Amino acid sequence: MKSRTQVIAALSAVLILASTTLSSCTPATTADTTTLSLADSYAPTHIFAESGVSIFMDEASDPDSGPIGGSEETLDFAYYPAGQMGTPRDLVSLNRSGVLDITPASAAYLSDQLPLSSVSDLPGMVEDSCVGAQALFDMMSPGGILYQEEYAPRGLRPLWVSVLPSYEILTVSRQINSPSDLRGLNIRTSGGALDATLSDLGAAAVSMPAPEAYEALSRKTVDGVAFPFISVLPYKLQEVLDYSTTGLNIGAFAIPYVISEETWSELDPAMRSRIERAGHDAQNSLCQAVNDETPAAIDAIGKDGVEFKTPDAQGMKEFEDKLAPVRKQWAENMDSIGKPGSQVLSQYEALIARYEGNSK
Repeated sequence: MKSRTQVIAALSAVLILASTTLSSCTPATTADTTTLSLADSYAPTHIFAESGVSIFMDEASDPDSGPIGGSEETLDFAYYPAGQMGTPRDLVSLNRSGVLDITPASAAYLSDQLPLSSVSDLPGMVEDSCVGAQALFDMMSPGGILYQEEYAPRGLRPLWVSVLPSYEILTVSRQINSPSDLRGLNIRTSGGALDATLSDLGAAAVSMPAPEAYEALSRKTVDGVAFPFISVLPYKLQEVLDYSTTGLNIGAFAIPYVISEETWSELDPAMRSRIERAGHDAQNSLCQAVNDETPAAIDAIGKDGVEFKTPDAQGMKEFEDKLAPVRKQWAENMDSIGKPGSQVLSQYEALIARYEGNSK
């Protein structure tokens, strides 16, 4: 918000961002301009930025929409991509403290704060990004169980969410046909529910942000990664990988972009409406891009030398036997610590079934 300009400038100085860069984020205008700060850890060329964040900012600040609420006020964004403001955990802290207005808040990186939201990361839940995003956003919106249990108490309001489905296991030197092939391997994960899934399969899960995966693979710190194909190319992981499974769908990764409730309360109704519409369009744009671009990503990964293998019938049965109880175990673990895990899982499964039916 306008009142946070000095705070943002101070933080940016600490992070060695030039003050001239900061001031250029807010264009000079004769009209009254509200500037929202938006920061994430993704490069501007990442699909999250190109098909999500940029769509949101362009539509929310579109000058062709005219003044907001009949006043002279316009909306602008100060955008800090590629981890300029810190790690994924840092960004949420800066959001909640009022330094930033809009940031990602992924349960995979915040499992201690948003454990129920990791329901989307469980194996075999969804293959269509748009189905997963619609189902999860319903639960994260005001009135939804995830909003009530996890976001509202932390002063956060999701604006849109992306779901990257169909995680597979990609390795450096060992082809995977059955869970026994994972024994002794360190596999990078995004954290959260996926850690438990990999452990159940026999691997040692190593949670780390995606930008660190290339170096970890190169140095043999990890033997492979659990990744969606759409995310392999942006981090150039195909350069250091040899094999990949197909057909396992061991999990997913969900990343909502959230605005602080304090910032939200300071916006007038017309501006809120514009932001909600922009978030809706960003979510639709991003999930469709994930669905549309995944086949081309698989083709490019294969051309770079990664060998794909679907486990044979016996190997697939062994994977299915290992993965079958994971969802129920997750729900029971949540229930045992006083959180409505079974209710959350049931609702998510029901919403997925509804939206899968609508998409056919």
